[in-house]
Amino acid sequence: MPSSDYKFGTLLLKRTIPSLQSNQPPLRIAYRIIRPSLLQGTKAPLLVIHGGPSLPSEYLETLADNNLAIQNRSLILYDQLGCGWSSIPQQDEWYGVKQMARDLRELLLHLRENENVVQFHLIGHSLGGAIGYEYLKHKLEAPDEGRDVPKCLTVTLSNASTNFQLSDSERDRLFGEMQKQQTQLHQESSHNKGLQKLFFLKHFCRTDTIPPVLTSALSRRGKDWSAKEYLAKPLDSTICRVYPPILIIRGEYDFVTEACTRDWESLLANDDKSVTAREVVLKDCAHYPHLEQQHEYAEVLETFCSSVEDNN
Repeated sequence: MPSSDYKFGTLLLKRTIPSLQSNQPPLRIAYRIIRPSLLQGTKAPLLVIHGGPSLPSEYLETLADNNLAIQNRSLILYDQLGCGWSSIPQQDEWYGVKQMARDLRELLLHLRENENVVQFHLIGHSLGGAIGYEYLKHKLEAPDEGRDVPKCLTVTLSNASTNFQLSDSERDRLFGEMQKQQTQLHQESSHNKGLQKLFFLKHFCRTDTIPPVLTSALSRRGKDWSAKEYLAKPLDSTICRVYPPILIIRGEYDFVTEACTRDWESLLANDDKSVTAREVVLKDCAHYPHLEQQHEYAEVLETFCSSVEDNN
């Protein structure tokens, strides 16, 4: 894609850590807008939150391909603190799901003030789904803090677990099953790195070879921090009565299994059950469906986003 179709920007974070020294250098979040000329068009932009921790957002850039169903929208990508083109402070205090959700709010305020973004569709992939949910939860439970941010039209939680310990357990269970199968077949790969690759190509990315954008992102992981204790808590239904439509996407073979996503509906349901999360399971996909079934993934997103826009 020509460089003219990109707009790059940085946000100077206001978030501080009181326990750290006051001479902490300024921290920046780097973002880019793909197809910025469409920001003020009839279709709201997609703001996509990458996974990780600290997996740079470059692996999501294939969503910007011009032959996809979402080609008439701007795409906003950013690198979370700790990776990519953003600042990478080494102190652990800067990191965590809720900390990243606060950074997302700062980014949205910046986008409204500097890029005239007034509404958007939020898509969180993997860990990005947890960050997106925590942003939504805080915004709805503390509405006064969310008045100045752009309007969130929809939320898509893609390959996102409600319980990271559970998804780790599911990954280990699936790996153990594959290891047992390979041992029974007397495959040497059960004792070397070959099994790890087989597992990745079955339960992470079901492509013939690992896509270069994903290989590059994996090789450029940033700050090593852990989100394994994350457990999504329900929205306070006494406060949160009106919120955006929710779409859950997972892959048929994802290590983030149905057991890891089934609780989203109960977490998001309000008292009268009028708001529920819709789930789509993409066939022959694992954890990176935007790379495995690129066109189908984009069509699901566009259908969902357009249906909400058409009804507004």
